[in-house]
Amino acid sequence: MEHSKPSLRRAHRWRRDTVELAAVFLSVTAADLVAKLVVDGPDGPVVLGTSALALLATALLHTWWSPHAPPPTTLWRVRTTALAHTPAALADHRITLLSLHPEELFLRTERSVTPAALTTLLTTTGHTVEAPPTRIA
Repeated sequence: MEHSKPSLRRAHRWRRDTVELAAVFLSVTAADLVAKLVVDGPDGPVVLGTSALALLATALLHTWWSPHAPPPTTLWRVRTTALAHTPAALADHRITLLSLHPEELFLRTERSVTPAALTTLLTTTGHTVEAPPTRIA
């Protein structure tokens, strides 16, 4: 199953890139049409200026409408015996506490966090880590 996730991400990127390329071709076609209208029409500068504003508005709308991908994250299970100021201490380090059980924490961190760094952070914030953090996903 792990092998299918990267291929799905590539397929998703491929589709998105194809849609963006189609938008570029459509924009070029519209610009060509406008240029032909400018050459033949009496109000050429007005048509050209209006088209430029329409393209700018479309680009701004696309930027605003497009979802921004969250940074890649990793899910962890940490076996611990002492819990000290868990939510506040972890939030200061951009770590999300997903679930708190008597002897386990389930956390979400940025993908760049290593097990050793997570263990160090937890011990310095008052936790007693019983075993190295286990990467879940």
